[in-house]
Amino acid sequence: MENNVENLIKNYKGNGILKIDMHAHYLPQAYKDALLNSGEKNPDGFPTPKWDPEVHLKTMQQLGISRSMLSISSPHINFGDRNAAKILARKVNEDGAELVKKYPGRFGLLASLPLPNVEDSIEEIQYTKDILHVDGFALPTNTQGVYLGNPCLDLVFEELNRHKAVVVLHPNKPSNVPENVVEGLPIPMMEFFFDTTRTVINMILKGTLKKFPDIKFIIPHAGAFLPILADRIASAIQMTPDSFGENIKGEADRIDIYDALKNLYYDVAGVCLPRQLADLLQIVNVEHLLYGSDYPYTSKFGCIILADALDKTNLLNNEQRRAIYHDNALKLFPHLKLG
Repeated sequence: MENNVENLIKNYKGNGILKIDMHAHYLPQAYKDALLNSGEKNPDGFPTPKWDPEVHLKTMQQLGISRSMLSISSPHINFGDRNAAKILARKVNEDGAELVKKYPGRFGLLASLPLPNVEDSIEEIQYTKDILHVDGFALPTNTQGVYLGNPCLDLVFEELNRHKAVVVLHPNKPSNVPENVVEGLPIPMMEFFFDTTRTVINMILKGTLKKFPDIKFIIPHAGAFLPILADRIASAIQMTPDSFGENIKGEADRIDIYDALKNLYYDVAGVCLPRQLADLLQIVNVEHLLYGSDYPYTSKFGCIILADALDKTNLLNNEQRRAIYHDNALKLFPHLKLG
């Protein structure tokens, strides 16, 4: 068994279908400095990996990835100081744009915003679109306890909607984590899934997706717990709408959980096999699925194991794999064909 794994790591070449990686991260120096200065040894309970663009490119080659769409991971850029978040957003976005220029056709950029400040975030959207020409945006599921779907962020989403932006979500540590429960378990193992599910359902219930229909949202990790909870939440809204509070009363007949989830996009980063992908495919068409490696927070070893599982699963045929690995991303980013 061990020799088989070693041979896979050494010899993996994929199945010949080039991939566009929608869930890949970069760690520019300014971000690494901010993490060190945050006072946490392992921000969000997970070690910060080493990252180098040349090593990333070599990993892409082995995984059969033609282009990686780079974004900042958790805990993102706001550590509690508004001005520092604004400065750091500009710095990591400019550093990311330099990587795109230095390695043409290999990297794309999903810009960071200094949420939850509305004015600063709108300014950064305009700068990154007009000056840096970024491909899209990456938003954390919550920033300093402010979750996506909160009406205080509507003006930010209005600006993203005006640009018909592609917006990738990435989980953060929840604003509150119970104490003395599953102690020692890294935050990403469970809490990331909870926070992804929480923020997406919040956007549905608050009407964010309907108010800003021109934004293409990409949900990470095969939708987290959304495929499992969809039936439960949809039934509860219809049967007991009053229990959801004033924002749902009289609106229950207009909230369609399944329709909302069907119109979102999902990357398949992480361990989505053998069970999670099957659940997601009951709600979402293959045309809304995208490849993601989560490199370097998932090691090269892990990326290869997970990619091999996607290559071999009988849940997908090769035409569907081609759509997930490559074609669906080109529909979201048609300009990548020029790269």
